[in-house]
Amino acid sequence: MDKIATGVPGLDKILKGGLRKGTFTLISGVPGTGKTILGLQFLVEGVKRGERGLFICSEEPQEDVKTYAKNLKIDLDEFEKLKKLFFVQQQISDRKIVSLSTPIDMIKKEKIKRVFLDSLTMFKYMHMAGTMDFRKELYNFISIMKETGVTLLITAERDRTSLDMTKYEDHDFLFEGLIILTKIRKGASYERCITVQKMRGQDHSMDIYPFTIGEGGITIHVDQPPFSLIEQDVTKTKNSR
Repeated sequence: MDKIATGVPGLDKILKGGLRKGTFTLISGVPGTGKTILGLQFLVEGVKRGERGLFICSEEPQEDVKTYAKNLKIDLDEFEKLKKLFFVQQQISDRKIVSLSTPIDMIKKEKIKRVFLDSLTMFKYMHMAGTMDFRKELYNFISIMKETGVTLLITAERDRTSLDMTKYEDHDFLFEGLIILTKIRKGASYERCITVQKMRGQDHSMDIYPFTIGEGGITIHVDQPPFSLIEQDVTKTKNSR
């Protein structure tokens, strides 16, 4: 099985070797969990391995993304100057998305291998989430990406933090992979956690792991359990006595 490294410390161990090349994965989570950061690490890792990457921005301006990355000591400008990393600002107006021909042409012309779209909200401007037109538009986009042979990551917002009460959306089932990032209450604060819900065609861990965000991006602590879940278990045990 041909797998590629994600660039996120700990994630490849969870995936037992990395992502399968040419697959499309949804990175879903509540706000502030690091979805965009994970996508950036995925692209940067590709550049380091000689694979050109494309970042499709649909919400935040690319300059804001670059500034955000610099705060984490990730310099995207250098990669862009060397034409190893490309950005496309997908403008949205009047509930219509400007033609996707620009990113598609760039993928073919520049021999792009990794694509990161931030975020799925782009399609919600065209059609109400959950409708057939929304699913059709998203499916068409995924199909086009599949034909180009790229490995695709897309982010999406979730409205629940509890993994025990995860509500799966219709579009979740269109993807080969689903990775959920969340925040779990730990005392007076929160702990960021990650779990791989599915990864079609490959074995992977189903455990929940804590992760932190610092210089270089996300680091997943695969050798320790989430302390927030331990606290919850202790509390449940005390209350049941």
